[in-house]
Amino acid sequence: MKIIHTGDIHIGSALKGFSPEKAAIRKAEILDGFCKLTRYAKENGVAAVLIAGDLFDENGVLPYMKRTVLAAIETANPVRFFYVSGNHDATVEFGDHALPQNLYFFSENHGFFSYDLGEKITLTGADTRNFPTAFSTPPVLPRDTFNILLLHGAEDIPFPLLRDRNVDYLALGHIHKPSPIAESLDGRGRYRYCGCLEGRGFDEVGARGFFLLEIQNGSLIGEKFLSLAKRTVVEVRVDISACDTALDVENATLAALQTTGGENIVKIVLCGRHKEGLRKDISLLCARLCERFFFAKVEDESRVAIDYDALKTDKTERGEFVREVGRYEMNEDFRAEVLEVGLKALLGEEIDL
Repeated sequence: MKIIHTGDIHIGSALKGFSPEKAAIRKAEILDGFCKLTRYAKENGVAAVLIAGDLFDENGVLPYMKRTVLAAIETANPVRFFYVSGNHDATVEFGDHALPQNLYFFSENHGFFSYDLGEKITLTGADTRNFPTAFSTPPVLPRDTFNILLLHGAEDIPFPLLRDRNVDYLALGHIHKPSPIAESLDGRGRYRYCGCLEGRGFDEVGARGFFLLEIQNGSLIGEKFLSLAKRTVVEVRVDISACDTALDVENATLAALQTTGGENIVKIVLCGRHKEGLRKDISLLCARLCERFFFAKVEDESRVAIDYDALKTDKTERGEFVREVGRYEMNEDFRAEVLEVGLKALLGEEIDL
């Protein structure tokens, strides 16, 4: 039996940091990403899709988004979809929307609820909002079946209570980075976070997708991480120590992005120790990158290469400033930042804060 483990799709999320136009496009792409997943499941003989919470983002989900999700699920029949609520969609209700017969929930009795998937596979889950009640009586699962437990959470999941309960695979949501390797739960079971389906912001750098599991004769015989994502969030550090001009900075950045596709979302972090007086023109660099990529952001962590020891004996305003800053106790990184800003001010240079 083929089973998909997914979650944290966050349909309707605000997507702060993007321009309004790009945010609108990205919202539509995230919704379409779930629809692509449903089509993949039907076309590839997947029996069940496990949604480990946060299918929606409660503050931004609109009626048409719910209708689209329900229509995609219904169209994917006979694939069955099993959905536990997360912390972001715990209050999302479907209201008067007709629910597909192949969509299943876990709100029964406000605790754990189980489904028989066939082929001696049992699926058990609990909605996040029902955790206090559910974990007051943790389930003991059948010893002679392959048992999947579907939950959303991290610190709020009492892992010790789930040990020695005959769990074979604990399918988790909430942490947006996919677990490359399933971690040991106990002598029998393992657990894994699926990560989000699409990267939405600069805290979700790297490949995002879902896990395809294959279970046969009571054993997990296959695990694959697959991605249908429209775009990837890419972070690249660019050392500008050797740069003399803003054009050098731009060329170094473009060289670092040579293998990055234009469809992606890019974050550039400038780093290194550069010459005094280097004008970086970060706003222009960001605008140029936005012409080449779907969206781009530039952060500057670079510092001026200044010989502070030599300046300590310098009989100029700069030397006096360095000596004055040296009299105060402060974090060395903060001290370097203060010195850089102050020395720039003394030279009459532009200061980026």
